Amino acid sequence: MFKNKYKNNRVKHLGYSFASQFELAIFNFLLLREKAGELKDIQCQDHIYLTEARICYIPDFKFFDLKTKNFVWAEAKGFETDVWKIKKKLWQFYGPGRLEIYKGNAKSFKLCETIIPK
Repeated sequence: MFKNKYKNNRVKHLGYSFASQFELAIFNFLLLREKAGELKDIQCQDHIYLTEARICYIPDFKFFDLKTKNFVWAEAKGFETDVWKIKKKLWQFYGPGRLEIYKGNAKSFKLCETIIPK
């Protein structure tokens, strides 16, 4: 395990590397939802280009919601940087679909915000 500037430890699980225990907890939550038949095709670290200037944002997860029949992106947000705040605003106008933002920690988290682009 390696600590980064936000004091969290990278962890490996099922062949994936996660930035934190919190991010891993969200991944496990999505796996449970997949087993329940709510979603499928979980992907990690999808690259999304926002604006014509191709500003790159890498959400933690992408999955296909079986109820809405659309792709959804998810972010485990433990610490909000200034760059994150800018990319969050850009998602409102240039995001390709719904973005779910989870806050909390590995033991207790909740869906705090959903951004649906205009």
